[in-house]
Amino acid sequence: MAKRNLRGRQPAPDPGVLLAQLRSADEQVRVTALHRVCPRGAGFVVYERFRGEVKRLQKDPSPRVRAAALHAEQDACLIEELDARLDRAGEQGWRYSDPGWVRAHRRRQATRYWLPL
Repeated sequence: MAKRNLRGRQPAPDPGVLLAQLRSADEQVRVTALHRVCPRGAGFVVYERFRGEVKRLQKDPSPRVRAAALHAEQDACLIEELDARLDRAGEQGWRYSDPGWVRAHRRRQATRYWLPL
């Protein structure tokens, strides 16, 4: 059985090929390329590299291309918002996404040992 990446991300695409696909004259090729740039599937490194192209394609004549570009942008905003909330929770001393973190945090507070255990 093949192992799958924990986050379900695909391998990083070749930037030159992806840029050519984003600028293609074929609508379906552009839509597919936008799905490969989406931060939920590709991660922020790929998305940020092609963010200018995603913004440009939000004004594409094709409604399918515009929808895919808006989808990628909305996913990026959602992920950034969730990261900000997790950062804020960490600053306040609560990390609900990691159950062991709260227990370890309370143990550090009780022992006044602030380095990670």
